[in-house]
Amino acid sequence: MKKVRMLALCAITVSAMAFISCGSTPEPEAAPVEPVVEEPAVEEPSGDYSDANKELLAKVEESRKAAIAAGAEDADAAGLAAADAILEAQKALAESDAGDMSDVLLDLNNRYLALEAYAKAKAKKDRIDSLDYSKYNKAAYDGGAKTLADLSKPESNLLPGANRLKQAQSADESFDAVLDSAFKALAKEERTAAYEAKKLADSVKASVSRKTDYDAAVKNFKDGDSNYVTGNPEGALTNYTKAKDSFNGLYNDIADKRAKAQAAIEAAKARVQESENVAIEADAQHPLGDGEVEGIEDENAQLLEADDFTAAENSSVEVSSDIAEPAEEAE
Repeated sequence: MKKVRMLALCAITVSAMAFISCGSTPEPEAAPVEPVVEEPAVEEPSGDYSDANKELLAKVEESRKAAIAAGAEDADAAGLAAADAILEAQKALAESDAGDMSDVLLDLNNRYLALEAYAKAKAKKDRIDSLDYSKYNKAAYDGGAKTLADLSKPESNLLPGANRLKQAQSADESFDAVLDSAFKALAKEERTAAYEAKKLADSVKASVSRKTDYDAAVKNFKDGDSNYVTGNPEGALTNYTKAKDSFNGLYNDIADKRAKAQAAIEAAKARVQESENVAIEADAQHPLGDGEVEGIEDENAQLLEADDFTAAENSSVEVSSDIAEPAEEAE
């Protein structure tokens, strides 16, 4: 392009000099010269994709590790073996060829990601089956189970990696929905049980005699509420169960000790009554008279300072009997 520009410039210069040297002799006007537009230079690809291929291979290796960590060896041994065979072939090819391998490696990466999602989905289905949770969201369970069954067929390995990944993620999300429904329903039930257990603990003044344990149980209860409204129903269920067990434990322990104390009081009363009977008999035989006797208090004397138990009544912590729904459901 530079040569063309130089030739055009020379042509214009020669024409101008010719016109001047001819003096007054008129010459016909020269045709206008079209400006030459220089096209931007296009850099040709070098054809060496070695570095790019290495980066993609490293990404594939990481995805493979994640799939194995999720349990792909047990969940889909055939699918993992098929992906590993492709990986080994591509690694060997990368050693001898610097061509573009991105399409094959991106597809292979999707296959490993699909294996990871498949393994996770299968583990969740097994958990749901063992806990009999499918009834809490039957539609989601049936959809996820069908997708897993399709992916378990050998011919599914012939699908593109992106397709397998989309299906595996869909199954995983379906089982997440089942677990979410189950834990929400169970958390609500457990919260009600924990609330009733708290009322029992309050009835025996657990907040006074066992304040540390009582406060810890209240914290579990409130943490459960926080878990529930922030979208963690499984965590809510765990905390409500802890609160329920703690409140029930406090009530049973304190009530048992109170029963034993009451039995001791009754036994002491019986002994006092027996002593009074002996005293009456002794007084009948040897009267002491009507005057005060040193060392013996009057029966109407107040020996302890009166206590209206206001502090005990005010020491319990109030919690709501209802739980707010998560923001996305409340709208």
